[in-house]
Amino acid sequence: MKTVSLAVARRYARALLDVALREGSAETLRDEMRAAVAVLSEHKDLAAALGHPAISHERKERVARAVWTDARASVLFRRLMGLLVERDRIGLLPAIEAAFTSRWNDQRRVALAEIVSAVELRAAETRAITAVFESVTGKRVEARSALDPALLGGILVRIGGLSYDGTVRGRLQALRERLAKRA
Repeated sequence: MKTVSLAVARRYARALLDVALREGSAETLRDEMRAAVAVLSEHKDLAAALGHPAISHERKERVARAVWTDARASVLFRRLMGLLVERDRIGLLPAIEAAFTSRWNDQRRVALAEIVSAVELRAAETRAITAVFESVTGKRVEARSALDPALLGGILVRIGGLSYDGTVRGRLQALRERLAKRA
């Protein structure tokens, strides 16, 4: 994404966070934006229609209202979607959601962690890993788990732009590299 677009997304996120914090709806808004990003990535034709320059703003707004105007959608979220459609910026929604989540997490002193393992971890194992990274980062850690059988064993933790690789695959790769240097 272009630097200008990222700057615009950050401005939207900053304004949204200010309003959401005042209203006490930051978590709700984040969840709604995540769901909308998932819908748009799942339904490429919807995203294309909402971003197509030949389709009138009125038609785009009707489509957006039809998709996101259920009784559970917050007023702030509906206003955001209306504004993005009106200004032909629906493509910024993933970047806005990411910037919003990042700013909100910074404010709450929360770090997001992705724990990738070859097999499903038990809840106690996830809690133990989370506790270790809470002590390392000094922040509360919200962990999300993912499976990747190609890891063979161990875990890979991605947090705060860093990766901690304790996987069998990672160790085999490191061994390969050391052997290649010596050869």
